[in-house]
Formats: sequence, C-alpha cells, structure tokens
Amino acid sequence: MIVQNPLRRCAALSAAALLALAGCSDGADGGKSASEDHVALTELSDRLVEGDGHAYTAEYLVEGSEESVLVAVDPDAGTAAVVVGDRPEVWTGEDETELTSWLGLELDGILPADEAVASWLTATATDASASTEFSNTTLAGELADCVVVQGAEDSPVGAFEVCVTTVGVIASVTAKVGDTAYTAKLVNYHDGVDAGWLDEITGQATTANQ
Repeated sequence: MIVQNPLRRCAALSAAALLALAGCSDGADGGKSASEDHVALTELSDRLVEGDGHAYTAEYLVEGSEESVLVAVDPDAGTAAVVVGDRPEVWTGEDETELTSWLGLELDGILPADEAVASWLTATATDASASTEFSNTTLAGELADCVVVQGAEDSPVGAFEVCVTTVGVIASVTAKVGDTAYTAKLVNYHDGVDAGWLDEITGQATTANQ
C-alpha cells in the first residue's frame, strides 16, 4: 500500500519563471511576456529531465478507463516496477538508459516518457505560434506547476496540458500523439520504494534483465 507523503515542497524556480507560472502580466498589454513563458517552459522541461535520478512510487488513474497504473523506480537500487491493473512487471539492472527504455515500453500508450514531455516543452519555449497558460495545483498531496499549450506549430505535439511536481514527476498529462491519447492523473505518491512490497510482487511478475 502506498503511504502518502504529507510534506509539501517548494518549487525551485527562477523569479521570471515564477511570474510566468503565476500568470502575472507584463503591465503594458496585460499579457505574459514571451521571455517569461520561455523561462517557465524551460524550467518545467529541466525539472522533468533532472528528476530522473530519484526513487519514487507513483500511482496514476487513466481517465475514462478507470485503469490504475503504478510506477515504482529506484535507480540507486537498480530496481523498478510497473503494475497495470493487476499485472506486475519488474526490472532489475544497473544501466539507467536501459531502465528508461524499459519504462517507455511498459508505459507505452499509458504515460509518455519524461524525456518526451520535456522535448514538447523545450520546443514550445521557442515556438512563437504557441499559446500558453500557466497555473499550479495539488495532486495526491504534491504541489505541481501546470501549462496548457495550444497551437504550437514547431513542437512535436501542438496541443497538450501537463503538470509537473516540484521533484520532477509528471502529475497529470492530457495529449494526443498520433493515434495515442494520454489522459493520466496522479492519485497517490511518495518518495522512495517500499522494498518489502517490491519483494512481494517480484514473485508474481515477469522480471527483465535477469
């Protein structure tokens, strides 16, 4: 069972990013400046990339299907697990690149990879055609910064909504990439992975890299 972490962390954003994420105006025309949007999008992208190295357990609900997806990752211990519905899969190894690839395969069509979402945000940051709206929220007890993007002609995904927690975990995502629609929302989260729980499901799962 996941135990929710009650602690809330402050986002380490630059002053310009805070202005953009808060939706502050630039005074003259009441709109956010392009530079503020650029900084905020880059901050969110960097947060996703830099968040890869920490251990966490996150449970998502795929909206519309009521399907529960649990992701547990501990890079230092060389272990990870994905549970879709009642089907557990476990990975063990030392190569974080292999771990990233494995997660991408297991979550294919359910949750986009952090690196993919980071690339959407980076591309949008330099796309003059994109319209962006920033906000913040709390999901599963975790503070998260959000952006809604529309009309991004130079981004791999022209329209999407994503929220990222202060530690770089996707809190929610709504996007359509080709024929794949993503509608996942974080419903439970805590830092770290319960070793006892992981040992328990290992006996029930197919384990990669063994």
